[in-house]
Amino acid sequence: MKDGSTRYSFSRVSTFDQCARRFRYRYLDGVKEGFQGIEAFMGRQIHATVEWMFNERDDGRLRTLKEAVEYYCDVWDRETANSRARIRVIKTGESVSGYHRRGADMVASFYRERFTGDELTTLANEKHFLVRLGGRYSLQGFIDRLARDNGGELHIIDYKTGKQRNKTFAGKDAAQLRTYALAVFAETPAERLHLHLEYLSTGRTLSSSIGRVEAAEVEARLVKRIADLEASTVYPPTPGILCRWCGYNDICDASGMGPQALPMAGL
Repeated sequence: MKDGSTRYSFSRVSTFDQCARRFRYRYLDGVKEGFQGIEAFMGRQIHATVEWMFNERDDGRLRTLKEAVEYYCDVWDRETANSRARIRVIKTGESVSGYHRRGADMVASFYRERFTGDELTTLANEKHFLVRLGGRYSLQGFIDRLARDNGGELHIIDYKTGKQRNKTFAGKDAAQLRTYALAVFAETPAERLHLHLEYLSTGRTLSSSIGRVEAAEVEARLVKRIADLEASTVYPPTPGILCRWCGYNDICDASGMGPQALPMAGL
């Protein structure tokens, strides 16, 4: 749509950059993906657990490590039972139970290494935002956690359960947080924001900061990317290893996968 009513997100734009064919299926044709990968499923349950931990703490109920892991297990079971999408283990040699244990280990490590020593004041968990870009486009998204330190400065925190691909604050993950900063600048008088990528699989945190001048440059680049996206009339595929995780690989002639959207063993 090019009438200004479309709500863009970082995911929507990055999907176009990654594979225009997948973008067309999802956002233009409205086709639902045939399955979801187990990695994404696990990540959602971990995110739900971390959000619960901070919400409980903010309400005066400091939960134990055991309770946090139990909550994760309960969420996993509930979402498994209620999931309408088929869930698939992609990697050879992996199993449902293996991912379940890996997620529980991430929750436990996060509790011990990050949660217990956290001194920030949470302003919002899973904060939804909707802002205008360049007076032309609408941008929406969800910030995992927005917090304030004792000095009054704001921190945007994003939790990653996948592989840490960069040793420094760079790449797609960093670009996502810089995009989210546009919303916080639009809603607050802050002149500088602190950005944190917390990788639960490694226990590492990559941090940076951004000011309003740099944010204006981020916005200008994003506006141009969206304009190029809207001007596109062809949506070629980008075949590669990631096709194995694409929920459209059973209908995309470039994936080489063919129909195979089977339920995950054990679900």
